[in-house]
Amino acid sequence: MPINSPLSRSVIRTFIQNVKMAAGYHFVSGDAMGRARFSLNVWVLMCREMWDCRQLSWRLIVRNLSGQVRQSFLGWVWIALPPVATTIIFALLKKASIVNVPMPSESMPYVLFVLLGTTIWQFFSQATIMATNSIVNAGNLVSKVYFPREVLVVSAAAGVWLNLAIRVAVIGLTCLLLAYKPAPAALLAPLLLVPLFLLGLGLGMLFAPINAMMHDMSRMLEFAFQFGMFLAPTIYPTPKLASCTTSWQTGLYWLHTLNPVTHYMHAVNELVERGSFIPDVGLVAATIISILIFFIGWRFFHLCEPLLAERL
Repeated sequence: MPINSPLSRSVIRTFIQNVKMAAGYHFVSGDAMGRARFSLNVWVLMCREMWDCRQLSWRLIVRNLSGQVRQSFLGWVWIALPPVATTIIFALLKKASIVNVPMPSESMPYVLFVLLGTTIWQFFSQATIMATNSIVNAGNLVSKVYFPREVLVVSAAAGVWLNLAIRVAVIGLTCLLLAYKPAPAALLAPLLLVPLFLLGLGLGMLFAPINAMMHDMSRMLEFAFQFGMFLAPTIYPTPKLASCTTSWQTGLYWLHTLNPVTHYMHAVNELVERGSFIPDVGLVAATIISILIFFIGWRFFHLCEPLLAERL
């Protein structure tokens, strides 16, 4: 049967359609896809693509998680080591009176305060950095196979939840060693970090296309997060504005207040200490900003998606 006969062309078209349906993706022609990216129905298309690729997302999440401990002697210990090491260093500095960190009365022990703060900060920073590096790390996959590239970003950032679970176990062990009994409602603290995860994911989607063109972006983020840890209540609490006696204390108060991560830390600390928290203006504003950045980053990434394969 000649390959250019009508029957042959019909068989080939049927085969291609079956392959597409088996893959579970909704393929659109180049022109149609280009127009769809700028239409009002783009959010429907983006959500549909992500839903169709849910199995692929899960496989990539499992692969990324197994890759964290592959060919590693200490394995999961590396996940818990950074916040533990930071906590030990600053606890020893405070014990030796080298660093003076006044803690409010009836607050949690300083060791637990630092461990909670560094855990939340690294949860946010790792979500952002993993999402930013996701496209570069999967360069061969991006250039050879078509699928929504958001899958790579989401699957890379989702690994921070397992890291958080391991670090929460370390926090629980620390509470036992310190004979400190947190409020039972502290078990709900990870729910407060969902908007913070969306913030990191949204920033990662904003930075991932830029990182594909300029690899210095990931290094810049790592430096910014190392320095930014001191601009949030990770190793010292936020001073009260009424008790600020110097311009340095006032400046530190406003630096903490303008940092969205600060308000999540305050809410988690209150939940651990008192079993409840007050959703003040800062927390509400931080949540709104996190959700807006997530949707803005997702939209920006979707617009840049056709250019990613060319830049890798």
